[in-house]
Amino acid sequence: MRYLLCLAIGLSIYTPVMAQTQQPTVAFPFQITLFTPDSLAVRSGAVLHKGKITVLAFWLSTCLPCRVELAAYTAKYAEWQRQADFELIAISIDYPQRFTQMAKMARSSAWAFPAYWDGAQAFKNIMPGELNGLPQVFLFDKNGQLVWQHRRYITGDEQELFAQILALQAAQH
Repeated sequence: MRYLLCLAIGLSIYTPVMAQTQQPTVAFPFQITLFTPDSLAVRSGAVLHKGKITVLAFWLSTCLPCRVELAAYTAKYAEWQRQADFELIAISIDYPQRFTQMAKMARSSAWAFPAYWDGAQAFKNIMPGELNGLPQVFLFDKNGQLVWQHRRYITGDEQELFAQILALQAAQH
């Protein structure tokens, strides 16, 4: 009995993490108001484009694994761009009182990709899993369909993301 209970609990935790293709509840490019690190408001539809593979990397300024993941992407980004045609967008879901810290980090980190802030945390309401377990990465195909997602980060996970991008690019040619 104890074994079945542990198995049921384990599956309830494991299954949502591994659900790789559950679609967002609102269609890509979502039309959510985002803010640049300089406090300029933009609609997600102006920065997310169908017709191109897109990676959305959600993070928090207080999340060390988030910062390590974004640094790993920065280290590989130029090389990845030579090999694949895709967009990478970092989106902070920090609370309003953390905006200044988030903006400072985004500006000072010299990321090769754009960073935005979802001040209303609207993405939490539409993305599968409600963005529990940051950092969290979503990969969309050229048609705006979610094809892969990943929670949390350990060194080397960036290679899995890029392998997914390359496979998707090959499949869409």
